[in-house]
Amino acid sequence: MRVRALDRRPSPFTTLFPAEVLTLELWGGREVSLFVKQLGSEQADHPDKKCRDREVRVYEELLADPALPVPRYYGSARNGESGRLEVFLQYVDDLSLKYQPVTHWLTASRRLAELHAHFAARAAELSGRGFLLRLDTDYLRGWADRAVAVVRELYPESAAGLEEVVRDYARVTDLLARQPPTLVHNDLSPKNVLADRSVSPASISFVDWETAGVGCGVSDLVHLKYGLGPEDDQHMCAAYRAGLEGTGLVPADPGEWDAVLAACELHKTVYRLASCRAWGLPAARITGWVAEARGFLSRV
Repeated sequence: MRVRALDRRPSPFTTLFPAEVLTLELWGGREVSLFVKQLGSEQADHPDKKCRDREVRVYEELLADPALPVPRYYGSARNGESGRLEVFLQYVDDLSLKYQPVTHWLTASRRLAELHAHFAARAAELSGRGFLLRLDTDYLRGWADRAVAVVRELYPESAAGLEEVVRDYARVTDLLARQPPTLVHNDLSPKNVLADRSVSPASISFVDWETAGVGCGVSDLVHLKYGLGPEDDQHMCAAYRAGLEGTGLVPADPGEWDAVLAACELHKTVYRLASCRAWGLPAARITGWVAEARGFLSRV
């Protein structure tokens, strides 16, 4: 591939890390656009982001199969001027799932099921990848303890309710630890899902793999469907379960399924409570989240 000219411009979709769109003009007139993510020291103290090259290694060692719902990875290089590690990815010229109709959310749910099935069959390989987080009992309990510490300090009026939940947290950690392991994105909010509508059904790409790990895949579904109304929420869950029917990755019994789903919902709520220091939330919001946590625990 011979490059005649190139243009770099800031990406309008920059979030935590700076990002650019790199347009290459090739000899012969064809243009190729790449998304350049510039990894740096942002959130270096985050418990899940100690491994600063995790995302690069996930792309290089696990996500090379073109059938997977991820952008194509072209490589990485250290920028001599900024010192940042630049990751070069396929540029998807469309909006994130956050701004898309629910039809594309359902497509994303089905593609998530395919990804989890793919990597559940490679569980032994995943266990040997030291750069992946282990979303096990210790990991889950660690976030619960952080949540209690933060709420005690900032929202003491809600501390007793959360402490009651965490005292019984072994029910949650043990249930999730028993689920078949797969590759977990671990931050699969709609903003981290791109839906290219130039094809039908939309081509789905899961991006931002900085906190990827090995554990219960249902936690990704919980992140993905967050904020939807009850009916769309049920459709998302149904699409995901249908995609995994017969694999053993999700419980066939409705009661067991609801318990696993509630355990993942509870972990997400606890994670939000542990992270609330930076958000300056009103006390009523925290009280509501603690009430939600108690409700989820009752279903586990």
